[in-house]
Amino acid sequence: MYKPAPIRNIDEQLKRTTGIMGVIILLTLPGLIINPGDPLILGFIIGGIFGIISCILLVRRMNMLIELMTQTDISQQKAKAFMRAGFYPRMALIVGIIALASRVDFLSIYGVGAGLLVPTVITVLDANLALYRYYTAPRDAVDKI
Repeated sequence: MYKPAPIRNIDEQLKRTTGIMGVIILLTLPGLIINPGDPLILGFIIGGIFGIISCILLVRRMNMLIELMTQTDISQQKAKAFMRAGFYPRMALIVGIIALASRVDFLSIYGVGAGLLVPTVITVLDANLALYRYYTAPRDAVDKI
């Protein structure tokens, strides 16, 4: 019997990504306690927080698009325009925090950039790990994912 590949619900994936990023930020906090005022660590934490905010905004926009598609008959171009309208505020958020980090001394632009990228890397690795487990697991053990 054919079963589709396990692509997680986007809300579940956001919950997993937020949890993993929260653990990473908590593991980073002792470095800030040991070396207070370190711009790289502080930038990483701030970038990670804004990376999660960006992910939350993206998931909310996608859920609103799904609701819009189920309630009305929307064309593909209107759906693209709807998603594009949500892209620009998220991009402004990212550019704004990077611009702030470049202007102030207490944030490292490299730390902010790394923190912004970590949620994306977590999501990609987590989804690929689920697919790897699906395709390497014995066929009877597929439901363990």
